[in-house]
Amino acid sequence: MMRPRPSLRSLADLHPAGEGTFEDASIWRYAGASLRGEFEALREAHAFATDAGWSIEIRDGEYELVPFEDSAERPLPNDINIQLRKPNAGRRVFFLSALAAIENFEKEPVDHADVVFVLADFDDFQAGDRWIRSWDGAVPSTDASYEVTHSDAVIDIRRGLVRDLSGGKMPRDLYRWLPNTAPAGSDFTIAWMDAAAARLMLAVASEVETDSIGALRVVLNGLRKRVFKAPTPEGVTTAQFEMLRETVGWLLIPSRDAEARHQMLVRRLEPLVSDQDDTSWWRAISPHLKEALIGARTEYRVFVTSKSAELLKTMTEVRKGVAEDVDKIVARTNRMSQAFIGGLGVLAAGLGVRVATLAGTEGSAIATLAFCTVVLFVTWCGLKMNEVVATRSLIADLRHLRRWHARLHQSLTRADYRTLAMSPVIEAVRLYNETRRYTRKAFCVAAWVFTLLVLAAPAMRGWE
Repeated sequence: MMRPRPSLRSLADLHPAGEGTFEDASIWRYAGASLRGEFEALREAHAFATDAGWSIEIRDGEYELVPFEDSAERPLPNDINIQLRKPNAGRRVFFLSALAAIENFEKEPVDHADVVFVLADFDDFQAGDRWIRSWDGAVPSTDASYEVTHSDAVIDIRRGLVRDLSGGKMPRDLYRWLPNTAPAGSDFTIAWMDAAAARLMLAVASEVETDSIGALRVVLNGLRKRVFKAPTPEGVTTAQFEMLRETVGWLLIPSRDAEARHQMLVRRLEPLVSDQDDTSWWRAISPHLKEALIGARTEYRVFVTSKSAELLKTMTEVRKGVAEDVDKIVARTNRMSQAFIGGLGVLAAGLGVRVATLAGTEGSAIATLAFCTVVLFVTWCGLKMNEVVATRSLIADLRHLRRWHARLHQSLTRADYRTLAMSPVIEAVRLYNETRRYTRKAFCVAAWVFTLLVLAAPAMRGWE
């Protein structure tokens, strides 16, 4: 007969959350009276800790350590302190109570977790970038694999969507409270949906603030400014949460139009919401989310259609404007190359003049050097002047392009802007810089060759 797997369920059932119990992602602690069945629960918890690599400590009322071996021989103290330390390694976190899991869901240890184990009975579901998995309290298996989809573009609604005047009480990440589907009904999922609805419902407001006692309030702008209380909803049904999940999911789609979608939804929701003073924000919006979402989606489709036509016109103008700018840069590059070729012609003519001069008279070394210096200096001045004029005019054009691109960037996506406007200009400027660099190097080589040929001309004449 197989020995039953040791579990923490007996200890969690004996000391539920709130009765002298504290829990976070790293520790579970109980301080209070020893209850009936305490020894059996501790024995099972000690066996679990041994198998799972956790650590458990038992101390008396004076905080003196009570070895577990002694507790089997003599009764437990009336007042005990139990500390169960959880593992910090890996990307899994464990909670013995559903309340602790919900309270710690926005804290840092959960930020790095892929799977959150909760000692409760429910169907596993994914919320944001992590799985929330039911746990029976026994040593968790490492065989089960859960594919986690990490989102690189998570919208912070406090930036551009909802104005945050709450002093930091508004959640920074709503994506973690957004499941793929509404969880099936159970004690834990009902409590989790209530907590998630308390956060997600803030995304459809205009502003979030606090009152004099620090409680959250929601501001809805429209024909007139209205303020609603925002307590945590209770008894959120699966259908209500599914509608809220669909609405907030539509708002949090990463795109440049997130602010426009939010304004459309608020504009559709404002005339539908009751303005009774005693109405909470959740009771005010929950009956009207479906109608407001349908209207906002219709308005957004019209907006996208009109924007697409405008975008096509803008892209055509961009292609034409960028082509003209690239042609100007390429023309400057060609002029620089032609100036270099003309400089080579000047050097060749100077060499011919020197050879012709040597045919009639015997020149000195000083005259030869003076001749080389004059020819090289004139040629170099011509090339340098051409380069300076071309570079300064290019810089002036690029400054003009910068102002033009600042307006253009507002109507194109980042990818379209980079492909249509930035890449061709950058490639043309890179070609210009490479041509200028190679022209300098080539002129240096040509100058050395010219000087050597001029100096070697008398010797070659002597050989003849």
